[in-house]
Amino acid sequence: MSIRVESNAPADLDLENIHALDQLSQQLNASYAALEDEVSDLTQELERVRAARSKELIERERLALRLSALIDSLPGGVLVLDPDHTVILANPQAVELLSAPLLNQNFLRVIEQKAKDISADGKQLNLTSGRLIALSNEVSDHYGDQVVLLTDITDAQQKYQENRRAQKLSAMGETIARLAHQIRTPLSAALLYLGQLKTPILTDARQRASLEKAAQRLKHMEQVINQSLNFVQDHAPEVQDFSLFELLDALRTSVLPIIEQQKGAFSLDMPTQDILINGDQESLLSALVSVAENALDIAMPASLQVTARITPEGLEIVMIDQGPGFDEAIIGQVFDAFFTTRSDGTGLGLALAATIASNHDGQMRAENLPQGGACVTLSLPNTRLTWQQNTQAMQTIERYTGVAV
Repeated sequence: MSIRVESNAPADLDLENIHALDQLSQQLNASYAALEDEVSDLTQELERVRAARSKELIERERLALRLSALIDSLPGGVLVLDPDHTVILANPQAVELLSAPLLNQNFLRVIEQKAKDISADGKQLNLTSGRLIALSNEVSDHYGDQVVLLTDITDAQQKYQENRRAQKLSAMGETIARLAHQIRTPLSAALLYLGQLKTPILTDARQRASLEKAAQRLKHMEQVINQSLNFVQDHAPEVQDFSLFELLDALRTSVLPIIEQQKGAFSLDMPTQDILINGDQESLLSALVSVAENALDIAMPASLQVTARITPEGLEIVMIDQGPGFDEAIIGQVFDAFFTTRSDGTGLGLALAATIASNHDGQMRAENLPQGGACVTLSLPNTRLTWQQNTQAMQTIERYTGVAV
């Protein structure tokens, strides 16, 4: 008897393989579907980015066109220079103002060719064409490019000059009218005293007295005319360096005759070290003498204290008298032209002094002192001063300090 045994192992193994392959196939199909979805999403996102980018580029192009149109429509010239001063953008107005091709040109060379002269600060160009151009190049971007603005100010400058001439003519007319008023009184008095000389019974003493009075009135007229001329000229100071000690010595020499005549007192205090003043020595001396004479005419007997001192801001020359001081109601007008409270005053001495101070970048200041008397201060800035070594400073101070006559 024989026995036959049958096995199912290969068949089961095939079924398992088929099942595994089926699962793998499903997984692959699912991964592929997910990948397709992801690709689709990425494609849609890319399309959106492309659309946004295209829109942004279109907007930028529109903005650039608008900006270009705006720049072209500006009344002034606009240039853009690279760090080497080469023109990389120029609107039509800039080309028209400079009458030259500008793109890819060196701007500095263009200016050398087209500008007849340039202002000290580089802000104005006087072109060979006769135009006056204002230049501004203060704007720059993070690439180092500079934006240069050009403005034609020829007409504005002409109008300014015309207005200035008109103002000068108006001021001249007012000055002449006031000058005529100022000299009318001394002229009438001089004519009156000279007319007395025709009297046959006039004694020699009376004749001499009349001549002296007439001469005084004529000298007063001369003073008014000279001060008026100096005031209206308003010329710029002749720039040169001169010693503070020399200036104060000249002031002392100028006022001592008045002090001696009135048996008054004069004192002078100065720094321990001399300094150089940059300006017009004669003009500043004239300003100081005008202030001193005004002070000495008020105080009887004449007394004047002059102090020169260095401050953080510069130099101050202070003049103090022993008079009644300024009327508080009019102290703000004492430096105005033709303003005076004295019947024989010209009203130009202090005004001229203030003008001279202003021409030297300084100022005049008037005030009353608590203890009595008036104080007038001339201030000059540090930009007008230079320290000077002077080995004779102490001897000079000893010579001029506390001088009493």
